[in-house]
Amino acid sequence: MKSKYFALGACALALTACDMLGGPKQVVVGPNSTDDQKFAYMLGAQFGGQNFTMIPRQVGSELYEDELVQGIYDDIKAEKDSTFKVQLPADSMQAVGARFSVKARERMEKMKPDSAAIATINGDHLKMRAYMDSMAKVMPVEAAPVPTKAPVTLGATASDNQKFSYMIGVQVGAQFLSIGRQFNTEFDADYFVLGVRESAAKVRDTTKTLALPEDSLKAVGERFNEKMKVIREEAVKKQQEEQKKLEAEVAELKGETLANGMPAKINYKVKATGISTKAENLEAYAGKPLLMFYFSATCGHCAHAAPQLVEIAKEFGPKGLISVAIASGGNNKSGIRRFSDDAKFEGAFDVLWDESRQFGELYSDGYVPKVYLVNPDGSYKLYAAFEREKEDLKKEIAELLNGKPVEWKVDTPAVDTAKVDTPAVAQPAPAKAEAKAAPAPAKTEAKPAEAK
Repeated sequence: MKSKYFALGACALALTACDMLGGPKQVVVGPNSTDDQKFAYMLGAQFGGQNFTMIPRQVGSELYEDELVQGIYDDIKAEKDSTFKVQLPADSMQAVGARFSVKARERMEKMKPDSAAIATINGDHLKMRAYMDSMAKVMPVEAAPVPTKAPVTLGATASDNQKFSYMIGVQVGAQFLSIGRQFNTEFDADYFVLGVRESAAKVRDTTKTLALPEDSLKAVGERFNEKMKVIREEAVKKQQEEQKKLEAEVAELKGETLANGMPAKINYKVKATGISTKAENLEAYAGKPLLMFYFSATCGHCAHAAPQLVEIAKEFGPKGLISVAIASGGNNKSGIRRFSDDAKFEGAFDVLWDESRQFGELYSDGYVPKVYLVNPDGSYKLYAAFEREKEDLKKEIAELLNGKPVEWKVDTPAVDTAKVDTPAVAQPAPAKAEAKAAPAPAKTEAKPAEAK
C-alpha cells in the first residue's frame, strides 16, 4: 500500500482505551506514568489534535473516531503478524483517498477569496492565511457519530467516511510504528490511542482537558529529543561497524568478478528472508532460469516498474521462468507486504527480503529498481534501467527459455545512476509528494518528538 495518501499532522503539544489486539484494556496516564507511556500519549495527542481539527475542515466531514482507532490497531497488528491484513486493500484505500482529495479541492475552490477580498488582502501572506482559515471554520462539516470505543469491522455497507477514517488510522498507526523504530522502542499503542481519543474529545468540546498538562508534554518531548541525539550518534557508529562486518561477509561470497567488479555469478548462499515463502537464502532458485527484481517498498520508480514485471512473469512463468522479488535491506516486513499487495505479486513473484543486506552489497550499487535475468549456471545480466531495456529483457527471456543463455558484456562500469534510479534505502513514510494530491493537514516529519 502507498503509505501516505494524506500528510499526518503534529502540533506541539487519563482514561480508557480499548485494546483491539487482545481485548479490553484499561490504561491511565499521569505524573507517575513512565516516560515511554507519557511519550506515547503525547504522540497520540499530537496526531489526534491535528487530524481531528484539520482534516474535517478540508474534506467537510468529521473523522469517525472508532474507525480511525481500529485502523491504528490493525496496522500495528499487521506489522507484528505477517498473516494478518488490514481490512481495506491498498487499491480501496487509494480509491477512497482519491475521492476525498476531490472533495478537498472542491471545498478549496469555494474558499477562494473574491475580487473584493483579494484587494483587501493585497498580497499579504498572513492575511491570506487568516482569510482561508476563517472560511474553513465557517463552512459546513458533516458530523460523525459519537464514538463507542468498541471494535469496528468494515462490512460491505461501510460508508466512504468510515473507510476514509479507517485509512487515516492506518496511516497514523504506520507513523507511530516508524517513530518507535527511530527510538528502538515498542511504545505501548494503548497509551498512544488514549492520547488520540482524548485529543479528539478536546476538539469536539474545548472545555475538556488532556490528562497531562502542556508543560508536562513539552518536558517529555524535550527529554526524548535528547534521547534521539544520543541514538543518532550511536546509530552512526553502529552503521560503520556493521558495514565493515558486511564487507567481510560478502568478500567470502563474491567469487570471480566481472570487469566492473561485480560477482560473475549469483551466489545462492546469499542470505534472504522469506516473506511470501519460507527461505533463509537463495538456494531454492539454483539451477533455474530466473528473473530477479530488486526493489524498495518506498521507491516510486519500483512501484511503477512492478506491475510491468508482473506481466512479464505471468507471460513467461508457464514456459519455465521463475520470478523472485527481493526487497532491499532498509525495508520492513509490513512495508514489503503492502508493496507486494499493491503490485499484485501473488502468483507471479516469490517475495524475499534482503534483511542481511548481502544481496544489495554484492549485486546493487545502492540504487533501485534493478532487474536481473539469471542463467541456470548462475551467470546473469543486470538491467539497471528497466524502463529503457524492457523489450530487450522480454526478448532475452524468450531466448533463455529456448536454450540460449543470456550474456552480459561488461565493457564499462555497470553503475547506472540515471535519474530514474532511486536510493535503495527505505525512506520514512510521511506523505512526501503524494500529499500534494490529497487534502493534507500540516506537514510533519517522522520525528514528532521534536515538536514543541
